[in-house]
Amino acid sequence: MARNGFKVFDSDTHVGPHADILERYTTAEIKKRLEGWEPLKATGKGGHTSYRKGVRKYERRLGTAEPVEQKGYMAGFTGAHRASPSPLLEDDSAERIKDMDLEGVDANLMLPSGWFGSFTADTDLVLEMGMYRAYHQWMEDYCKPYPERLGGVILAGARDIPGSIAEIKRWGKSRWAWAVMVYAPADMPLDHPDLEPIWAEAQEHDLAVALHTFTVMPPYAPGGLDNWGNLWLQRSSAHPWCGMRNMASLIGAGVMDRYPRLRIGTLEAGHSWLPFWMTRIDEHAHTIKSAIADLKQKPSDYVLSGRYFQSIEIPEGEQLTNAAIDYLGEDVLMYASDYPHAEAWFPVAVDTVMEWKMDETRRRKLMWENACKLYTRAGLS
Repeated sequence: MARNGFKVFDSDTHVGPHADILERYTTAEIKKRLEGWEPLKATGKGGHTSYRKGVRKYERRLGTAEPVEQKGYMAGFTGAHRASPSPLLEDDSAERIKDMDLEGVDANLMLPSGWFGSFTADTDLVLEMGMYRAYHQWMEDYCKPYPERLGGVILAGARDIPGSIAEIKRWGKSRWAWAVMVYAPADMPLDHPDLEPIWAEAQEHDLAVALHTFTVMPPYAPGGLDNWGNLWLQRSSAHPWCGMRNMASLIGAGVMDRYPRLRIGTLEAGHSWLPFWMTRIDEHAHTIKSAIADLKQKPSDYVLSGRYFQSIEIPEGEQLTNAAIDYLGEDVLMYASDYPHAEAWFPVAVDTVMEWKMDETRRRKLMWENACKLYTRAGLS
């Protein structure tokens, strides 16, 4: 498939799965541990269930003194959908493929939806890792019918490094496994030395490191907590700041020096901030050198090394995207839609970006080639 002659790799999409789907893959021990979570279970569309532990609500309207209680942790969020994705996309991957065909997308990198972070807010590490193991088995089955179109991330729990390494070893060569994503509690830096074995194992298995931001469910990130209870401030600030912090922490810690074949992708954090942020962290790598590792290069050199990639957010538009590419070069930014979340411009996201004015080489790299370079385990070119 190609849209207007261009292949399309959506570098940041999501898939639940809902709790009732995933629980089919859990062991008897995990089912028993989940019994204590029944009061936290919520039922949504189609009768599917999910868990809500550690949920924050954003109920204050700017200019008012007190919050107004609303239903739902994102009450008041109207989303951007032009049409609704298939309600069966988690029940059957063929339904997802239909949506991809409608929009003109060849490949999806999928990440689990936000309720998964609930397990980082609990002290039961056996339950947390058991749910991640169930997710990996479910992904094996979900992606198997469409190996060149659907792939995802291996979840690494930062509170159980040996267990996470075992999961990477188990699934690292699987057709669906294209990246690793660390679930770390909010108070654990991504540059923590305990995580070094995960970066090493990701490099060993040629898996990208996906830095995806969390803003409305645990583990919370900057902007997810310090927004004065306002959803507009939270949605506007949390993703970019979290992305800026995450990528700078790994670069500044020397992770890309220690693992010279490791590739890193920052997802769902916007993209037009990257030029100014590169310049700023370059300056501070000089003026506050004692606060970071002894780097072999400037931080911006790692961004432009061919091993760092960043997904776009469509609302930032044609002008800012082209300006960012003019500054960064054509080998960093990747098309992304956030399907099937309410922020996604489904089903017109691809057509919207295709209307932006850019030459053929730039468009081909944005829509396809850069994501293929980040997610080399997808085996696409």
